[in-house]
Amino acid sequence: MNKLYIGNLSPAATADELRQLFGDRKLPLAGQVLLKSGYAFLDYPDQIWAIRAIETLSGKVELHGKVMEVDYSVPKKLRSRKIQIRNIPPHLQWELFALHKPS
Repeated sequence: MNKLYIGNLSPAATADELRQLFGDRKLPLAGQVLLKSGYAFLDYPDQIWAIRAIETLSGKVELHGKVMEVDYSVPKKLRSRKIQIRNIPPHLQWELFALHKPS
């Protein structure tokens, strides 16, 4: 089973709306839609359908005024605690951004 994470959902979004949205795009679901406030989890029977759902929907479909994010769900124990810093001006040096433990 391939579990997908659906993020950036409006609190007004419902499980029925998600089922309809996936169904309209001929993306079959396997099992229940687990909906929380602002996100949801869905199961897909195989990787091919999961990839198709990600490519079809992520960043391309709006529901209640918010563009949905669709990606593989990653278990908590496998999530990284790294952050990415972008657009650093070239005149700044890396040492300025080094994190130090508080004294």
